[in-house]
Amino acid sequence: MKKRGLQRAAGFLLTAALLCSAAAPARAVWVEVPPVTLARAVRDCVRPIFKAVRRAASPSPISTSKWTDIPVFAHAMGTVDGRIGTNCEDAFWEGYARGQRVFEVDLQLTSDGVMVARHDWGPNSNHNMEQNLDGVVDWKTFMSTPVCYYYSPLDIDGIIALLQACPDAYIVTDGKDKDEDSVRAQMREIVRAVDQAEDPTLWDQIIIQIYHEEMHDWVREEAPVKNWIFTLYQLGSLDYHQIGRFCRERNIPVVTMDATLVSAETSRILRSYGCLVYAHTVNRLTDMIDLSWQTDGYYSDCITPSQLMGVLPGRYQQASR
Repeated sequence: MKKRGLQRAAGFLLTAALLCSAAAPARAVWVEVPPVTLARAVRDCVRPIFKAVRRAASPSPISTSKWTDIPVFAHAMGTVDGRIGTNCEDAFWEGYARGQRVFEVDLQLTSDGVMVARHDWGPNSNHNMEQNLDGVVDWKTFMSTPVCYYYSPLDIDGIIALLQACPDAYIVTDGKDKDEDSVRAQMREIVRAVDQAEDPTLWDQIIIQIYHEEMHDWVREEAPVKNWIFTLYQLGSLDYHQIGRFCRERNIPVVTMDATLVSAETSRILRSYGCLVYAHTVNRLTDMIDLSWQTDGYYSDCITPSQLMGVLPGRYQQASR
């Protein structure tokens, strides 16, 4: 009901705007605004405001010290109209309107070497995104195929444009690949997009997830990365002391793991090395409450930071600063 009320409000505002224009009809006509329009309305309002702020601001970099204070990251760009795992532009804008500021995004290379937002090229992603792509496709095919019939797909240039429009937002990369050639190719694509935007401060808003220790050096050799997460889902055996030492030596502030791996002992070890512990993917507030004393944050498809702070106001008070 609340969402429908927002749609009606948007329709009312649109009708009012038409009435104020010279070409408006003599009497108001009810306009039913599709849900996707709400996300795009936020986008169209926010983009020019933040672009003006960025132009007027001093050239000093945006502070990057606060992304670790945010207790919930939007998984796969979050939710759009109840759909999860889309990694689309509309999900970003809907999440941004709901207060999300850190967005994890799945990344793949197209057949012609362009980085795009997609979990994988297999049938599961086709099913989830309601597409019928035949394996790895080229950039043009990917970008011309709507997500779930209504939503806008994203490539790396589109993701960088979102960061430019919203300088208080961050992305967390999940590139899946862990072999050297693929990792380096992905990082070169991010470097290209940032260089093309001609704004090196964008690196303050990009958080690179690594899957094993060697990957850290490959990434550093390709890009001036400032923000790091060590995620454990691709590791076979887990030595939490070794992981903690590695992160402390390389100033990696966050270790992310599957929620089933979180325990008082694993958290105690990682925290002893100065690491924050994030769990994925958690979509129930009850589960977040149960894990709250062993974790510092979560990846979630649908829960926002404000919702979590609403049920645990003291535990995540720092995130409201």
